Amino acid sequence: MSDAQNQAPVSLVDPNVPADQGLSSLGLLMQLGGSLFAAVMTLATFTALLALGARGGGGGENLVILLLLGVSLTRSIFHRMAGTELLYGKPSFEGVSRLGGVKRYIAIGLAHSAMVFLILSGKFHMDMKLALGIGLGCAAWPVTLAVLMTLPRFRRFNTEMPVAEDKGFEAASILMTVLGLCGLLGGAVVLVLMVQAGSELTKGAGVLLVLTTAMLVVRSFIHVQAGFSGLRETSVDRSVELANRYANFGVISSFCGGGALLLWVMTSAVSVAGMALITGLVWMLMAWPLIIRRFFSDRQFVDLLAGDNAPIHRRAPDAGITALGWFLFAYSIMQASFMLPSLFGGSEMREMGGMLPGLMGGGGGGFRSMWWTVGELVLQGWAGYEPVRMSPQSRIIATIYGLVGGGVTIFMNYPLLHNLKHMRGVMGAGSVGIAMLALSLVIPVATIVLVNRKLAPTARARFKSKPTTGA
Repeated sequence: MSDAQNQAPVSLVDPNVPADQGLSSLGLLMQLGGSLFAAVMTLATFTALLALGARGGGGGENLVILLLLGVSLTRSIFHRMAGTELLYGKPSFEGVSRLGGVKRYIAIGLAHSAMVFLILSGKFHMDMKLALGIGLGCAAWPVTLAVLMTLPRFRRFNTEMPVAEDKGFEAASILMTVLGLCGLLGGAVVLVLMVQAGSELTKGAGVLLVLTTAMLVVRSFIHVQAGFSGLRETSVDRSVELANRYANFGVISSFCGGGALLLWVMTSAVSVAGMALITGLVWMLMAWPLIIRRFFSDRQFVDLLAGDNAPIHRRAPDAGITALGWFLFAYSIMQASFMLPSLFGGSEMREMGGMLPGLMGGGGGGFRSMWWTVGELVLQGWAGYEPVRMSPQSRIIATIYGLVGGGVTIFMNYPLLHNLKHMRGVMGAGSVGIAMLALSLVIPVATIVLVNRKLAPTARARFKSKPTTGA
């Protein structure tokens, strides 16, 4: 027998979870989040340096701001490195480290949060409660990871982490489907608004912006197509092929979009800040395609090298649902981190906090009390945590979240829908309002569909009748 056949079975904490406890999905999300935050912080730091250079330097407060931006950028880089180490490991004296990057990020994240609180309250004399809310918001995700990594189901993967039964491809396909739908809907709405703008964007350099947006819509369509294929295809090779096709088109479209934006900027006035903004946008557009390309290609290449000794892969027992759980859980924590300053601030901050989830596509638009949004985020976090551990009630709780989350979103935006009759159809502000509402409904609706979808069997046994012989 081969070595693959002599391997001992993997010890699972729960019978319905994949071998890696869904940590590959967490790694993908941390890579994406770290890349996006790093791009934003790099752009903010560069802009601050340009502003200081234009004023001929700055005092102590400006240097403190640069220090905060630099530490924030460092935190984002370690955020991405933690996700990379979860997926591919990192050589260390004890072997291959898997959770070492997460532990380093937790330490740096907590130190960064404490520094933010001390500088805002001490150096800039911000209100103590508001500064505390901002500090706690920065610490929300590191604290959450610190608690989760102490659980036995995750702590045992400090050095070695097995690959999921399906190599994590179905879980990645769920992430691609949800993120692709958000991008497809958002891009389509922006394209419609551009067309409605009339002659300002349909001639001259404005055509470049319209073509760039249309290309990004096509990219999102290919993204969704690759995600759907990974959910219904039983062929691993087909999933890898479509994922690589999206990644290739994603990289090409990022450079093409950046070039089109550069030409558009050059028609008016070229500035260093404009160049930096375009570079940051290209960075963010390329992040996810490159992450997906490496994930699928690396795991497929390992099996090609193993040849006949490669392990036999099959559908994971969770059918990728743990990826949806990690997404919902991480997204709820991220939204909560933005809302914590509002909860600790005054009434004006609370009103602003009620609008943040709506702007992020995750909740109401600030037309009702923000406590409705707080309740929805608590339910979303619970609906994410249960699928992470694939509890018996995970499907029911996720379905309840989808129904309640969608209902709360419509309830909170009902004043907008009611006032549309006083607008010119769905033009202008009406289009933006409907777009934000539709984008807020993508995640609850996708949750209901994904957790209740019918799973196609990966193999079917068929009986073949014996051929009849003539007399």
